[in-house]
Amino acid sequence: MMKLTPHEKKILALIEENPEIITDTKKRTVIAEKNGLSEKTLRNRIGDLKKYGVINLDKEYKSKVAQKSPSFDVNKEENISDTFSVLNKERRFILNLSILAGFIGLVYALIATPFYQSTTTMYPAIESESSGGILGSSIKGLAESYGLMGLGSAPTYNIPDIVLSRRIKKNIILSKWQSNAFPDSSNLIEFWEIDKPNKFSPFIILDVFKSLIPSREGFSTSADKLNLENAIEKLQKLISVSEEQSGLIVVSVQMEDPNLAASITNYIADYVKEFISIEQEKEAIKQKEFIYDQMLSAKSDLSNSELKLTNFFKKYPLALGNPDLQLQQGRLTREIEENQAVYITLRQQYEIAKIEAEEDKLFINILDTGDVAVRKSKPKRLLILLSSIMFGMMSSVLIILNRNKLLFKQ
Repeated sequence: MMKLTPHEKKILALIEENPEIITDTKKRTVIAEKNGLSEKTLRNRIGDLKKYGVINLDKEYKSKVAQKSPSFDVNKEENISDTFSVLNKERRFILNLSILAGFIGLVYALIATPFYQSTTTMYPAIESESSGGILGSSIKGLAESYGLMGLGSAPTYNIPDIVLSRRIKKNIILSKWQSNAFPDSSNLIEFWEIDKPNKFSPFIILDVFKSLIPSREGFSTSADKLNLENAIEKLQKLISVSEEQSGLIVVSVQMEDPNLAASITNYIADYVKEFISIEQEKEAIKQKEFIYDQMLSAKSDLSNSELKLTNFFKKYPLALGNPDLQLQQGRLTREIEENQAVYITLRQQYEIAKIEAEEDKLFINILDTGDVAVRKSKPKRLLILLSSIMFGMMSSVLIILNRNKLLFKQ
């Protein structure tokens, strides 16, 4: 049933009351002015209702309003009936095209390069609030009260950022790996045969003269740099990392060789663990050196304040009866106490920092190591086969409908 807008319903009511406005311009102008419309607007709306089939005119130009549009419903039913009739006649074509698409998908699934996935899980070790326990916390608070804000905690590291960093990808690509294709080990550029130039590669000339160009160990030519970039882009698609709500980090690597996938996965886990350990050790040494410099400065200030008080007593041995001298003596005494407290704090913190610099800490716990996969992770043959069949079926239906022009009927 044709649905009309409120404005169209208003025009339809005017036509029912004044059927002559359909053909009489003057009458239409009068009715339009009475209802706050222009003659042109009313004429256009009447034309729209004619197109919809809502207005049916007899020989005397009287309007008959259709409560519903039977022609529209009939056409719709006829279109549906015709569609199923045509599809039923072309069922063999649909079947053949679906089988063909399924066969192509199956061939692709069989000849596509298989990938094997290896996964490792890790999580950050739970650290105490301060490595020095209660003593360390109190010393840190006392140091901050004296303005020594350099005694903060060590920085934290985001494990997914380390895993997906360009640095670790470059190390993986340039490292030597054993695989079924290269038992004597090779880097990933050789494993993927990225270093083999294409027939029309613009770097062929550079490769010819590569041996004549003096270079250090590593990559030097444009072709080598391009190979490295291509390998990094390919490796980036094969490494995935996710972080669970519990803090568990899951790292997965997909490779064409299952042993290679497991080796790279375990390399990533060891690399992250070693990287964070080294960086934390550097930070601990840096903090120890900072505290040591502050301690020497505090020791010098303490010595100077003690010397000032000593000189004061030498100059004024009998200062008890003079209020001004007593006030000056009190200030010198408080200065010594403050400098002494700072020095003792830094000395204790320095001893703690030396222990932290020498202590072996566990920052990353490896929960699961990467195992050699026994099943392929992709391609998923059954999914590819079903998707291909569905694609062939939908394509055949669209071809039939378009060929019979059923999609463009009203």
